[in-house]
Amino acid sequence: MLQKQHQKELSHISRWWKGINVATNLSFARDRVMELYFWILGVYFEPQYSLARRILTKTICMASIIDDIYDVYGTHVELKLFTDAIKRWDISCIDQLPKYMKLCYKVLLDVFEEIEEEMCEDGRLYCVYYAKVVVGHY
Repeated sequence: MLQKQHQKELSHISRWWKGINVATNLSFARDRVMELYFWILGVYFEPQYSLARRILTKTICMASIIDDIYDVYGTHVELKLFTDAIKRWDISCIDQLPKYMKLCYKVLLDVFEEIEEEMCEDGRLYCVYYAKVVVGHY
């Protein structure tokens, strides 16, 4: 039963990852979705942590892509624009970014919007605010 739940979660996360089409749109980025899911699964394997696994896997996948942008692909000027956009957390910043960063920035905002919706249902919307503050400091 627990294994079925893990398979269902991985299927959901894989569909999300394929929707981004990392291999084509961000060819420089490492395709690590399975690896990162299993990292999280090693820590939170119990059934009650399903939401945490989904949120953390998507968040860490985005961190991995952003790490590749900073370490491998982005120019100094592009990275400055990207950093400023992340600090502002505003979709209007997207117009000044290069095409590949637009996709990453949009997906990042979408992931945090999804987290906001989930946390709002639990009455813990304040958690997302603090997560954005922390991400903005990096």
